[in-house]
Parts: sequence; structure tokens; C-alpha cells
Amino acid sequence: MQGDTPRHEEFTPLALWARALTWGAVAIGLRAVFVNPPGEGVFPSFVAAGILSLGILVEAVFGGLRVRLYTDRIEVSLGRVGWIRKTIRYETIERLDPVTYRPLKEFGGWGVRGFGDKQAWTARGDRALVLHLVGGARIYVGSEHPEQLAERMRSAGNRRWDTVGRA
Repeated sequence: MQGDTPRHEEFTPLALWARALTWGAVAIGLRAVFVNPPGEGVFPSFVAAGILSLGILVEAVFGGLRVRLYTDRIEVSLGRVGWIRKTIRYETIERLDPVTYRPLKEFGGWGVRGFGDKQAWTARGDRALVLHLVGGARIYVGSEHPEQLAERMRSAGNRRWDTVGRA
């Protein structure tokens, strides 16, 4: 698996409000450091660098959703670095279903949500491609264009999955 090239890749960044919340918290932290420095000398600079680094780390680890299609699998990962990821082999997928859904009501929000037979990997919006797996499990893969993602999956894997579009 290591070294093969994705046939298709898409990245969905976090919603603007979520990014504004993250960087707003960083800005408030930096303001507190420089308005009321916690000590003398270089200590405030280290605290400021730590706060800024934390913001960058949050963006890197949780800053969106990346979907990669290979010839034999789909890989979804959270953030820009992709440390949190899930791989689904095509032979375990029975059907593709582009949907419009309600992330707050169905999963309590965005991100990696749910457990058991119903999971979501999303970054923003209310559109997803549901992967119906052998055994009945469903994985919602967030996408701004789930119909297009389904077509690209068919091409990448050279497969014909049934689609039951409710979008």
C-alpha cells in the first residue's frame, strides 16, 4: 500500500466558523501573554510560541477531511497531516449512496463521529457519500460533491456499485 499513488484526492477544509474559533482562541491567548506577561525576559516569547504552535497543531491534525481513492481502497483522513485515518477496501463495499443528511441531529456534529454500524467522517456541510458495507455498517464520507465522488470511486476501482441517491 505504501508508495502507490491515489487515483483521485479531494480535501474539504473545516467550516470558516470553526477555523475562526480556533484562531480566535490563539489570538486571545497571545493577547493575554503580551498585555499581561507571565514573567520577565524571554519567558513570554516561549509562551507565545507555544500558543501559536498549539493553533498550528490543531489545524494540522483536525483542519479538514482528505479523501483519497486508490485502485483497491478508499482512505479518509482527518486534518492536513492525516494521522487520524480509516481505510476501506472496495471489496467490503456493497453500495454507494450520495446523501444530504443532518450532521448535528444524526451524529452530534462534524469530525469523526458515531460508532458501531453508523460512522461519519466529515469536516463541514450536510453532504456525504454513504458507503454501505458488507454486514450492514454505513460510513458517511463528507464531500461537497458526493455524486462526483461516487463516480470517481467507480473509475478508480474499476467497479460498478449500485447507487441509491437521496441527495
